[in-house]
Amino acid sequence: MYPNAQKILKNIPRAMADPGRAASLAWRRMFPFGIKPKDPEAYRIGAWSFGDAPRVDLRDIMPGIESADIKVFRSYDRKRDLSLDAQEVLAICAIASHVNAKALIEVGTSDGNTTLNLVANGDDAARITTLDLPEDWDGSFEIQVPEMMKNVTERDKVGAQYRQSDYADQVVQVFGDSAKLDYDLLEGPFDLAFIDGCHFYDYVKADTENCVSHMVPGGVVIWHDYGMIEDVSRAVDEWADKTGTPVSIVAGTRLAIARLPD
Repeated sequence: MYPNAQKILKNIPRAMADPGRAASLAWRRMFPFGIKPKDPEAYRIGAWSFGDAPRVDLRDIMPGIESADIKVFRSYDRKRDLSLDAQEVLAICAIASHVNAKALIEVGTSDGNTTLNLVANGDDAARITTLDLPEDWDGSFEIQVPEMMKNVTERDKVGAQYRQSDYADQVVQVFGDSAKLDYDLLEGPFDLAFIDGCHFYDYVKADTENCVSHMVPGGVVIWHDYGMIEDVSRAVDEWADKTGTPVSIVAGTRLAIARLPD
């Protein structure tokens, strides 16, 4: 007999003794958000509905990661809907620590919080190359982007958080359009890539191809906003199908993860 069936049979007498409470619990299991969620987080997480990759506990994606000790900087100095949330920061810090990342690349510096937390949790001598649009950006993209998909950090705030930290010397800031840059000139090859730049499909596809082609065998690729943004989810799913590389989503997050073949 299946374990779930055993559990159901075992609880039948309890349910019969208090049918009202049993019905309420069963209803909430079937419809966990209720008619009107009490917490706005339920709306946010409930909207992560795009993509086909499986959602998996991080401990199952990377066995042994539960023993990783991490450092987290400015954990709540972030915009909840635009930045990584606290759970996602814990996950990327643990991944960087677990794989002992030495050469990292990040597409999309923003205010530098993710940059800071990634490099702080890698190898003691880790260096991260982080890409963002030019300081004198004129508003144009190498790839045409719909207006709704444009989300650009104010130029004077790019990298602000890592610049104010003790890890500033371990960061290589590169300004340029990620679809136009010559990646051969960057300080690769890289063992960990974090892709969180323009979320338009063509950019996610180009950023993925550029990063992966400059990574070491067995390197780890992480994408942000999987599930929440359709373009990101589609680009990641298509890359996984094309390359035959399994991609998993860290349960409770918008992080998609793949480990490249050795």
